[in-house]
Amino acid sequence: MTLAEKLKSLRESKKWSVAALAEQSGVSKPYIWQIEDGRRKNPSGDMLRKLASALGATVAELMDAPAGIPEDALKDLPQSLREFARKRGKACKLRREDVEMLKHIHYRGRRPGASDDWELIFLFLRRILG
Repeated sequence: MTLAEKLKSLRESKKWSVAALAEQSGVSKPYIWQIEDGRRKNPSGDMLRKLASALGATVAELMDAPAGIPEDALKDLPQSLREFARKRGKACKLRREDVEMLKHIHYRGRRPGASDDWELIFLFLRRILG
């Protein structure tokens, strides 16, 4: 998905007009229109941060590029969760805060034992909780 498509999709998912996004983000309506119609392909980082923040997203999400998870965030995880994050994290758009949440999951005193199990739990939670 292009930046133009992603921005419009996120804006419309909130049922906002361009004017509403401009008001919430502090970015002018013409600037937003130029991004959404593809005339402005490389907005500044500051503008991307403002738009992403107003939309409740990260710049990486806005750019449709999942943020990578740094290795230091993976060091104290169960092996199977670490494996899931390394192998399938980007494809699943797994974020650092997702890993932080997952590492605390226990059910009846046990944790999932395979990376596929972690993926299923993550996808289930994302589907249910948004």
